[in-house]
Amino acid sequence: MALYLVVHTPVGEDDGMARGPSRLLDLAREHGTEGSRPRWVRTWSPDLHDDRIFTLWEAPDADAILVTLTTFGYLDHMEAKPLRVQEWGPADILAAEGGDESLAVS
Repeated sequence: MALYLVVHTPVGEDDGMARGPSRLLDLAREHGTEGSRPRWVRTWSPDLHDDRIFTLWEAPDADAILVTLTTFGYLDHMEAKPLRVQEWGPADILAAEGGDESLAVS
């Protein structure tokens, strides 16, 4: 399964459309556990000066995430842009170069 970082950005103007509440509990039950497809892994909210929200997903493709977000009304007042990502860090660089992994920060 691929990893996707989804950037949720508030839409500009209020479009006046009535929206139901997000079904967050249902989303967590159905897509927040091992084996869920797509699987909602984590969410980050930046400080008070940034209205964006970031979510991490495991999914076969970006469309599966967008369908799920729509189905559960999750952050439907925001534009969602899924970006496929790969996780790596200092330990990976050191291992690739044959360096000392004990110096890596985990």
